Amino acid sequence: MNASALMLAKQYFGLLLVLLTLRSAQAEPQLPKVQVQLRADPSTRSFNCHYQFTLPAADTSTRVVLRLNRAFRVQQVQAKGAASVRQTRSYYPYFADTLQRVEVRFKRGARQARTVSLSYSGTLDTLFATAAVLEFSGHTGWLPFQPLCEYEPVDYELRVKVPAGYQVVSSADLLKSGAGAWQFRGRTGQIEITALIGRQFSRAALAARPQVQIVKAGATTTRADTLLLRKAVDVVGFYNRTIGRQDSVKRFTVLLPGTDRDAFGLREDATVITYPDFNVSQRGAELILAHEISHKWWGEGSVHNYNDWLNEAVATYSSLLYLQARGDTAGYRIELNKRAQTLTDSTPAIIGFESSQHPYQVFRQVIYNKGTVVLAALHGYLGDKQFIQLLATAAGRRTSTTEELLQLVQAQAGPEARTWLRAKLERVGR
Repeated sequence: MNASALMLAKQYFGLLLVLLTLRSAQAEPQLPKVQVQLRADPSTRSFNCHYQFTLPAADTSTRVVLRLNRAFRVQQVQAKGAASVRQTRSYYPYFADTLQRVEVRFKRGARQARTVSLSYSGTLDTLFATAAVLEFSGHTGWLPFQPLCEYEPVDYELRVKVPAGYQVVSSADLLKSGAGAWQFRGRTGQIEITALIGRQFSRAALAARPQVQIVKAGATTTRADTLLLRKAVDVVGFYNRTIGRQDSVKRFTVLLPGTDRDAFGLREDATVITYPDFNVSQRGAELILAHEISHKWWGEGSVHNYNDWLNEAVATYSSLLYLQARGDTAGYRIELNKRAQTLTDSTPAIIGFESSQHPYQVFRQVIYNKGTVVLAALHGYLGDKQFIQLLATAAGRRTSTTEELLQLVQAQAGPEARTWLRAKLERVGR
């Protein structure tokens, strides 16, 4: 190759690299940034928090609204360049509660970043505080959030100050710690930033791939915890081979605060199990574990409209697939039949379902149970191989709407399959 050709080749590959870099940058959307400084006193269950929320540069909104638990006392709201700041209270349907509302309006054309800072204090409910731990989690309601965006991802940094002798555990990576200060950084839903504070945490892990560990507040791990650990390894391994193979889990943490609440999944590759007698030797707990782990992939749909079935029904059916794969075919059929039996001739259609217009029982019936039954029917329609491929593709693409799923079905199985599925989703009744 002569010098001229070599120069052209270098220019070509240089341009190609720039284009690929730009494409990569465009594919990764900018997220809001959150900085949280938490100071907690376990002896009184009290805390002080300084919360800073910054819109991404591309977001030129002139208004930022944040919601916050009404039990907390807001000391200060700051927003550089704000034209007005308004604090009120109003009912928030999704939480079925009255929340504080902070609205900040910015001047049009303002060049600086749109940042809102809240300083507030409160006391944790006894549901989230024991002698062993203070639990600051998505179910504690300790963080502000944008309305209708509770689970929308943010890039965050969390700094926690605790008295001497206390430790802090989070679902995010630990950046540094020392002198009662702990710092974490990660990406998760707006209300899912997590901090567990206690004097002692027990840890257990298996030398397996993917790496799965248990972090337990207070007491040492038990036989039931070891069983939970082994089950989590098995569930994650199954999902990595099937529905999650395009976006597999490499590390997974089960947090065990021991507070007497429920079980829920986090988007930061961690499942928080929050009741003491969680025992995966029982099928119900096994299914809960598999359901919550699968939210690693099934958490992109809106929780405020019918697309929530893409979160809950797909997570539920994923747990049934695990049951079937480990050889409990009878259990698979029993659990699927339980959900089918809740449906009636008047059960609303999934597409267009408005949860705010129905009691919670009907919401569970439609979004969880009917969605699961539809997925089982789609599984039978497509067959094992094609159905698992569909789920893997949907998970890999972080499918968030029913229309996106219908497009994937058409691309993979043809327009007749799309029409068939849409009819199932629009059908009133069983």
